[in-house]
Amino acid sequence: MRFFRKSAGRVTKDFLVSILSSVVYTFARQIIVFPLLAYRLTEDTYGTLLTVIGLANVCTALLGSCLNNLRLIRNSLYQDRELAGDFNILSAAGCAVSLVFAAVLWRMFRCSGTTALLLALWLPVSNLYQYALVFFRLKLDFRRTFLANVLVSLASAAGALAFATEELWPLVFLLGDAAGLVYTAIVTPFLREPFRHTPLLGESVRMLAAIMLSGLVGNLLLYADRMIIYPILGPESVSYYSTASFFGKSAGVVLTPIAGVLLSYFAQRDFRPSRRLFFQINGLSLGCLAVFFLFCWLLAPWFTRLLYPLLYDGAAPYILLANLGAILSIAGNMAQPMILRCCHPRWLLWVQLLYGGSYLLSAVALMPQWGLYGFCWASILSNGLRLLALYALGYWKFPHYSE
Repeated sequence: MRFFRKSAGRVTKDFLVSILSSVVYTFARQIIVFPLLAYRLTEDTYGTLLTVIGLANVCTALLGSCLNNLRLIRNSLYQDRELAGDFNILSAAGCAVSLVFAAVLWRMFRCSGTTALLLALWLPVSNLYQYALVFFRLKLDFRRTFLANVLVSLASAAGALAFATEELWPLVFLLGDAAGLVYTAIVTPFLREPFRHTPLLGESVRMLAAIMLSGLVGNLLLYADRMIIYPILGPESVSYYSTASFFGKSAGVVLTPIAGVLLSYFAQRDFRPSRRLFFQINGLSLGCLAVFFLFCWLLAPWFTRLLYPLLYDGAAPYILLANLGAILSIAGNMAQPMILRCCHPRWLLWVQLLYGGSYLLSAVALMPQWGLYGFCWASILSNGLRLLALYALGYWKFPHYSE
């Protein structure tokens, strides 16, 4: 791992800062925001809210986060050609799409006018914030990412205490993302970049389309528990599955940003990929996740009962299987950064399509007879297949040693 040995101390520090940043964010959402919403709302209303939030997060990840990754992997090309532009045009287009998406959510779930208005404000702000974070990643400045997450967490927690109601709940998330966006706009050149196109715009749009298609499949399946369970088993089952899997998904929120740190380092000009490095990184992640699964087995029931006492009895039978599926998903997320940086996005798209197809087919086949147990096994099988496909792609695409 020669690339990382040159600055091992800094890499370790960046990992720790990113983990701490995610811990703060996860604590605010999973220990304060969502339990408070679950406590104040009925099970059906809370299940519907989770479904809306899941779809809204798909929109944010699809537009803001994918543009973030595109900027990260193409920034050196723009610098080499001394070009500036394109990305603020693309982020503005993303905001326009998010407004349309907010209208779709309003009609789909028959939200009140107040909720719809808050959704229309929240989604563009969230998309801009997720893109603007790339300026910290380009400079490997994870300390400021931590500060931004602290602000988002404090604002969200304060919003949950004041606005955890059936109509005003989007304000909880709007306040958090707005706080992060304001901070990011102040300390980065985000708003000062030129609003113009360059000769690279066409190729950037094509790459963004491939990344977005891949992200669409991945993020839809990240919230598949809400979008598949809701129409088949109802909102109450959404609440039970989300509660059962919260321990593993919280770990995903904490650990997956490490993949973001890896991608940030892989985007540096002196990085050279190798098969050996790919499997060293993923072997280490699998070992850590195996230890975490042991902790899930021992501690997840206790934490779930503590945080969700009203939902625990309905969620308890599915806790171990739901968390195993979440852990396999994390392992796949850790394998993706080098693939995304060093392979054309279409390869990742094919893996995601395989993942999505297997997820939907196995869920539809197993759920009618086995209910939530069937959905848990669908998650385990499809995430395991995705992980094996990513490992096979890394073995095939990378040389044994870096040059």
